[in-house]
Amino acid sequence: MKRNWRIVPVMLLCCIGGSSMQAGKDDGCVAGWHLIFNDSVAGANVSSAFSWLDMHKIKPKKKIVVGVIDSGSDTTHLYLKDALWHNKKERDNGKDNDKNGYAGDILGWNFLGTTDGSFNMQSAGTEEFREFKRLYPKYKDCVVDSVGIANATPEFLYYLKMRAGARIDTYIKFAAYLEQQGKAYDELSRRASEAYPGKDSLRVMDIMNIDANDSVFNMCAQLIAVDLMSGSRDRLWKTLVDNHNAKLELARKRIHGIEFDPDKRLLMGDNIHDGKDCFYGNNNVMCDDYYHGTFVAGVIAAQPNVINKMTGIYPLAKVMTIRAVPEGDEYDKDISSAIRYAVDNGAKVINMSFGKRTSPDAVMVEDAITYAAAHDVLLVMASGNSGVDCDRITFYPQGLDKSGCRIDNLIRVGASDKKGNPAPNSNYGQNTVDVFAPGVDITSLGPDNGFDVSSGTSVAAPVVTGIAAMIRDYFPKLTAAQVKDILIKSVTPMGDKQVKLPGAKSNEYVTYDSLCVSGGIVNALDAVKLAEEMAKKRRKN
Repeated sequence: MKRNWRIVPVMLLCCIGGSSMQAGKDDGCVAGWHLIFNDSVAGANVSSAFSWLDMHKIKPKKKIVVGVIDSGSDTTHLYLKDALWHNKKERDNGKDNDKNGYAGDILGWNFLGTTDGSFNMQSAGTEEFREFKRLYPKYKDCVVDSVGIANATPEFLYYLKMRAGARIDTYIKFAAYLEQQGKAYDELSRRASEAYPGKDSLRVMDIMNIDANDSVFNMCAQLIAVDLMSGSRDRLWKTLVDNHNAKLELARKRIHGIEFDPDKRLLMGDNIHDGKDCFYGNNNVMCDDYYHGTFVAGVIAAQPNVINKMTGIYPLAKVMTIRAVPEGDEYDKDISSAIRYAVDNGAKVINMSFGKRTSPDAVMVEDAITYAAAHDVLLVMASGNSGVDCDRITFYPQGLDKSGCRIDNLIRVGASDKKGNPAPNSNYGQNTVDVFAPGVDITSLGPDNGFDVSSGTSVAAPVVTGIAAMIRDYFPKLTAAQVKDILIKSVTPMGDKQVKLPGAKSNEYVTYDSLCVSGGIVNALDAVKLAEEMAKKRRKN
């Protein structure tokens, strides 16, 4: 999933005075608006939920584990490290002490690294590009015309779809344009050596002052006109030439790599199409790209601090860090493995702030979700940041059983702002997105023991995850399906509110009933009240 992050300097986030956990109070503090709810702030009402639980003397079991499948996390962050899950049966001695198949998994596991730790994947590109690349050697010489399309196999049509989705034709045309520009640079350099024999350190102005008016010279000058005019005429000509040659060489390398550079994911050594082959990777959950996962984990369980009083939704949760989401699109195999790891090692709620449009091994992931359902584990998933209707455009994973019905242990989340409006880029779906949650200008953990502000459904999902963790900790006998049902039925109803339909070019106004199953924004206070009612019924029965 493409992440929509907006960073704000930490100095803007600091506030003085009361904690953002104070029930029903909006003290103007930017950090933590999503924790409260009142007439002017459409937050998740978390602060009031804690007050209500305390007033009714309902105590947590303090045993809830939340799996965060993401990019890894900063396990040294001052306001996260105390919330991290620790595998008490494991030691960092290179051995698999607890015999779970993952040696040294003290804080979680990294499914994006080689066993020896020599390589950890950070960037993976889009799934469409990976699928195009896989099929390119087979279909690169096929003619695409009306006859070829009419007689095409399903795989060839799929290849063409992936080629279009990867926008590779646009890049190939761009590379060809760079080649043309390269010839123009060569010709102008030759002309310059003739016009200024023996002159060193030619400037752009020297090239522009060459006394030539033939068609070849003019065409070459036009091809690089933007380069010529985008800076000082006193620049060195060699600088322009070197910059262009670097871009051209990179383009050539990428085009060559389509066919000849293997997918680095193959370095992991597993069978990428076998969901049961899940014992690969290493225990390094803190690689260089851990920002996204750290932020998400902070929304769920950040510890109290003296800087801005911001806390996570449920600081009592223990966060199990599972690294399986690189920059770009996640691999189906890694998500399947990550879900199974989280389930097998005690997570009762799993946050999944990712998603994509193409899923070659979707069934493998759906099987893992079904596995989680069989073990009573709730999965919380971001709906996506494309501003589209998930009822019409498929985003994976879907969470469907073999009959095509939605599995009752996966809840999908859209993003809303402080006033209760859906985020402009949030995905939605009357039948496929369950609830909305605060996901605009949310404060959480950032680099260097600091804080940042970000937006997107990747942020809204952990808000729901934190509330789900709270419910499962205070009311542990409720099932994952029941918790999902509670979260949907207890929303702040927004059905009558006219809101702008998400989407970059949208000018249409709709009601929340058409945007999600629940027709509202998650409400922690009403959720714990409903959970208590359901728990009482269970006790009576």
